[in-house]
Parts: sequence; C-alpha cells; structure tokens
Amino acid sequence: GQAPELFALKVYRDDLNVTGWVMSEKLDGVRAYWDGKQLISRSGRVFTPPRSFTQGFPPFALDGEIWSRRGEFEHIVSIVNTKENKADWGELTYNIFEVPYQKGGLLKRLSVLERYLQTHNAEKLYILKQTVINHEQAVRSFFEKVIARGGEGIVLRDPDEPYYTGRTSSALKYKPFTDAECR
Repeated sequence: GQAPELFALKVYRDDLNVTGWVMSEKLDGVRAYWDGKQLISRSGRVFTPPRSFTQGFPPFALDGEIWSRRGEFEHIVSIVNTKENKADWGELTYNIFEVPYQKGGLLKRLSVLERYLQTHNAEKLYILKQTVINHEQAVRSFFEKVIARGGEGIVLRDPDEPYYTGRTSSALKYKPFTDAECR
C-alpha cells in the first residue's frame, strides 16, 4: 500500500525555548494512520483489527499510537501483526496526537475530534493529553515523571504550527538516550 505522509520528530535540545508549547507522553506503541476508513502503518501496510476496534471512528483522518500499556511494545506489535486471533485487539487503544488536514493549531485540530466524540461512541479512541509548558522546568519534571512510570519519553510540540508532514523542528522527542533509536 501507499505509505501515509506523516510528521516525524526531531530530538529536543535543552537550549531551545519551548515555553508555551505542549507536551505529552511518547507512547511505545505502534504508529497508525486512520484515513477515515482503515488503519495504516507508517510503511503503508493496512492493519486488520476487528470491526469492534474501529467502531465509531470518524470519517476523517487521525494520526496516533496503537497502545496498551507501558513496556508492552513487543506484545502490541505481535497483536497488530496477527491475522488470525483478533480477540487480543481488545487490550489495545488508539491514542490520537494529531488530526491531519484540519485548520488551525494543534489544540484546535484535536478539538475537531473532541467535538466528534461528544456525539459518537468510539470506545477505543482516546485523545492523548497535551499539557501546556508554562516554564522550562516543567519539561524536565514531566519527563522524569514519565520515565519513573516506565514510559519511553515525551513529545514537545509547537501548538501554533499548522498541520504539516515531514521532519520538523516544531515537533521534538525527549528520550533518556539517543541510542534508543538503534533498536
């Protein structure tokens, strides 16, 4: 299949001023793009979840992470790659950090999905919590909290940026070691 055009993260450096940006936990799941009809992997492969998983999903595009809980990456991968036993999809959720092709900044784009969910029941759909960075220290303390809970790291994004694809300096990842990229 056609690989979806997604945004990618650059690495955070602490000499950047990110006050006023938003941060969220970086989930160690499987990135998935919802095109309004089906879930597609970063490489363009179509996932085959049971219909119960995507029930209530909107007719517009979403970008997020298929996830269960921290430290379960291999397990999540095995579930989404299984063709036969679909029951295990019940453990997973789809956690949204972007609503592509909508107008306005990030929080406005996410609010399009928020409004949709007020009138539609999509049990497996969650909007990833975005926290506004009020001061520089907030980044470090949030990062340390996430790591202490067994998380992978955090993502920092400029909420005023319109939707874009490709690697950009308005979306940064902050992880314990840069060599985590090698696995």
